[in-house]
Amino acid sequence: MLRSGAVRNGLWILRSLCLAAVLLAIGAPVRAQYPWAGARATGMGGAQVGAVDDNSAIWSNPAALASQQGLEFQLLGSFAAQNRNNLVGTIVDLSELPWDEILDGQRPDLIPGAIAGILSVAQPGTAVVGSGVVGLVASYKGFAVSIGDVPYVGIYPIIDTQHIVPGGGPDNGLQFNETGLYLSGLSAREARVGYGLKLLEGMLEVGAAGRYVSGVTYFASCGVIVGTQCDGGDLADLIHDAFQENARTTNKFTFDAGARVNFGILKLGISGTSLTQPEFTVADVTGSPGVIPLPRQLRGGVAVSVLSFLTLAGDGDLIASDTLVPGVESQQISLGAEIKIPLFAFRGGATYDFKSVDPTWAYSLGVGFGIPILSVDLAVLFGPTGGLNPNNADREALGGAASVRLHF
Repeated sequence: MLRSGAVRNGLWILRSLCLAAVLLAIGAPVRAQYPWAGARATGMGGAQVGAVDDNSAIWSNPAALASQQGLEFQLLGSFAAQNRNNLVGTIVDLSELPWDEILDGQRPDLIPGAIAGILSVAQPGTAVVGSGVVGLVASYKGFAVSIGDVPYVGIYPIIDTQHIVPGGGPDNGLQFNETGLYLSGLSAREARVGYGLKLLEGMLEVGAAGRYVSGVTYFASCGVIVGTQCDGGDLADLIHDAFQENARTTNKFTFDAGARVNFGILKLGISGTSLTQPEFTVADVTGSPGVIPLPRQLRGGVAVSVLSFLTLAGDGDLIASDTLVPGVESQQISLGAEIKIPLFAFRGGATYDFKSVDPTWAYSLGVGFGIPILSVDLAVLFGPTGGLNPNNADREALGGAASVRLHF
């Protein structure tokens, strides 16, 4: 069993990834699955391409802006991260080992476990990846303007299977092992202008959004045995140094486009984001990939108003998209439901990433409160491991969202 300190450090790594995304988004001076825009999307497991019913459509499907005819303002923030192949839990195990005693030859009984941990994180696809949306949007009669950020972040392992011999020299000695983590981030700070139009007497909605993106990239690394250590305090310094010293800014233009067909109680949608997949320069440091792309994504969705108060929805990525981890992709399916009663809305959802090395379902819950001109929504996303225990380092997914809307 892991000691509580190690568990806290492991959770710190996962939570730091979420914090890093927030810092990327707000530009504090101190990626990827499909980003879900706001608390309604997060509460429904990401199923929004067909179901979106507010001006967050400028992120999820600009065609749905055609249905937004009133004046509406919305402030939203959301982020979700995946802990693939239990990278966080394994790093907790490795960080908790008494490396000084192992390297001095005092604990040969721990060597097999240490090597097993290193080989576990060496499995392709082992990573923590995440994405989110933070923004402010105003819309009226199908037009929408927004400012905000779409942050993508990734933590992935540096694997050294050469230096594994206790007491060995520089060529193979365990004390020279460079196993650790890379931290990669892209803050796509942007301004968007979108428009949605109804055709065929409202049966067809089409839309697009132009995006001027000031992409800020970050990159740094830490070590389990040597170098900057991958534990709570030192990882905080790592993130700080990445933001302060390794930030690089590149300005690009891209666009999103979408369509939605309305058959009354049934809606079918499709949306493509970052269609030109612009690339952003990364600092020239050890391990740097040189450039980071803003991932091109194509997603389809369906929404069914089963009853006047009940909506069921499902989305799926039609193509696999890149993440900020080299060679690691994401391709998700999302399922969600919403029940509306006077003043309140209750939501639940689930999502599954086929491209994960250890795919599993993650679940979401959300609630909304609304009066004629004001709506407030909250949501959380969590993996099944550990149940509701917030101190579980093996959790597969973690996320949250909040939205506030004024509609007239």
